[in-house]
Amino acid sequence: MEILNLLRQNPQIIVFLAIALGYALGKLSYKGFSLGTTASVLLVSLALGQIGIQVPSLLQTIAFALFIFAIGYKVGPQFFGSLKKEGISYIILAFFFSIVGLLTAIILGKLFAFDKGITAGILGGALTQSTVIGTAQDAIANLGLSVNQTKTLQNNVAISYAITYIFGTAGLILFYRLLPLIFKIDLKKETQILEKEMNLDQNQDENQNPFFWAEKISLRTYKLENKKLNGKTVAELEKTFSQKVVIEKIKHQNLFIDAQAQTQVYLDDVVSLTGNERMLVKAVELIGPEIIDTKTADIPAEILDVCVLNKEIVGKTLGKIELKYKPNIFLLEISRLGEEIPISKNTVVHKCDIFKLAGAKKDIELVAGQLGFAQRPTEVTDLITVSLGIVLGTLVGLLALKAGSIPISLGIGGGVLLSGLIFGYLRNLHPTFGQINSGAQWIFTDLGLNLFIACVGLTAGPMALHALQNHGLNIFVAGMLLTIVPHFLTFVFARLFLKLNPVLLMGGLAGAGTTTAVLNTLKEECNSSIPALGYTVPYAFGNILLTIWGSVIINLV
Repeated sequence: MEILNLLRQNPQIIVFLAIALGYALGKLSYKGFSLGTTASVLLVSLALGQIGIQVPSLLQTIAFALFIFAIGYKVGPQFFGSLKKEGISYIILAFFFSIVGLLTAIILGKLFAFDKGITAGILGGALTQSTVIGTAQDAIANLGLSVNQTKTLQNNVAISYAITYIFGTAGLILFYRLLPLIFKIDLKKETQILEKEMNLDQNQDENQNPFFWAEKISLRTYKLENKKLNGKTVAELEKTFSQKVVIEKIKHQNLFIDAQAQTQVYLDDVVSLTGNERMLVKAVELIGPEIIDTKTADIPAEILDVCVLNKEIVGKTLGKIELKYKPNIFLLEISRLGEEIPISKNTVVHKCDIFKLAGAKKDIELVAGQLGFAQRPTEVTDLITVSLGIVLGTLVGLLALKAGSIPISLGIGGGVLLSGLIFGYLRNLHPTFGQINSGAQWIFTDLGLNLFIACVGLTAGPMALHALQNHGLNIFVAGMLLTIVPHFLTFVFARLFLKLNPVLLMGGLAGAGTTTAVLNTLKEECNSSIPALGYTVPYAFGNILLTIWGSVIINLV
């Protein structure tokens, strides 16, 4: 009894215990599958909730606001940017998937005689969109029901989400492994076709490309002993390699020279080379023995993430980009919405793509300014932006219009999401505005979500067993159908009408369903990151539409 009284007087203990145990459970995996932190935190919270601890509702509200704002902030640039790009097919894909998902949930709710809360919960769990819990519970609070009715419906959202989420992830991974077999699609062969179309090879036309791509680069020093290279220029020496290497510095008779294209090299010179490690292995054969020379290797270098904002670059392929200054730099990686995408001459650059560049610092600094905005590591977060964004979003969410007798509003969750979208977009128009560093974004999204989920689970815990006994099997079956039907119908629709390559199509489906676990499965099946090219635009739209559906479904059922 003393322990229970302690927990009731200090509910933060049970909240953070649920998060700790949930994170620990989420790390466990079996044959590559794990529940993930969100589902694990919810299940642990529902179990701990059996002891009847009351969690302050304000904590839940604040946690959800931080999470939903950060989601909008993250996908805002891609959401608005894709409206102006060639990605119309992926936008249609995301809209079709979301509409089918909403209609399927409503139909299943009617067939199984589920209440509003359960119907919204299976939508969130079966389609693995945790934000539905927040927007649905917010909409329920605005229905004008009694306190007990409101609490029951809100608890049912969380309980049905927990029941359906596991199949929504594990079942969907299995479905995506079976889908190519059903339609007789060889994903690896289709990937190879795409790779050929995109020229995903290491042979680069240096006259067309300002970047040279490599998975990993090194800096090493060699002594020139190849007599055939005596008196050759730096440009000629670099061309002896089949892939790009950069001569950064030359030591000639104890003089250190910054290498230029027309600088000549002579026997016994020491040269520092930057390049792909596989190329540098051949330097011993082409140039001479590798030696240790710290002064020749002392090159001010930098690896820097650059957010691409330049209008003259966005929308072009890497092979068509023209820079006023042609530096010797290496492009190590391109990421889009946190997902790495393939690099080739035909890779189309999108606004807010992140280029990871490596090379001499002087080159990097010049190119960063031409491309967009350098994202240097920082601990600074503009809390004015975060706080003001949540305030404005909440006010917008409270506004309501009436369609007949039915009040229509975004709800607080939808309003804060919209605010996050706009602030994230403005941030990329004006990079000095509204900075939220990557660490803070992780805290807001990951901890914010799971703190919210822990509060929801602890509150719903006392009713969980009753709901499971009455509706558990029906909820699970409905969740299975709701997981499979939208993905299957959207796949058929896209194959018939959008004519998308199956690899990009399945990546787009994973994005529309906001299921990163499925994307990772596709990458493994294809042995390539190409599915990520189809993932990002539908992911941005899927996050927004499915979040809004949490409120819509409460008002429609």
